[in-house]
Amino acid sequence: MKHVGDLLRLKRLEKRYTLETTAKSVGVSINYISKLEKGDNYNPSDEVIVNLSKTLDLDEDWLFNAFGKIPLSTRKTLMANPTLSKAIASISSNNDLTESQKEEFLKRTIYWFKKISDDNNK
Repeated sequence: MKHVGDLLRLKRLEKRYTLETTAKSVGVSINYISKLEKGDNYNPSDEVIVNLSKTLDLDEDWLFNAFGKIPLSTRKTLMANPTLSKAIASISSNNDLTESQKEEFLKRTIYWFKKISDDNNK
């Protein structure tokens, strides 16, 4: 978490934003931004993460992952495709597979999902 806080602070300073400017743009208090930068807050809301990514020009998915959360784009995809969600859950919970086998199955599942989705959108 400290890495995320360091990055937030560096990006804020790079943009020459004060804590106050950043806090107003994100919709939180100065103290809240300060705690995020220090690594004292590990669970910002989805809205805060989205606003931080916009304010500091950070990749939203990366920021969600950095805070240990599933990105909104991934959640939307899983909700729209319950079969994909079930497949991922099935692979992840299979105790007969090693972690590297699970990783390989997940990579292939995602690869084919993207390929089929791309083909359907043409």
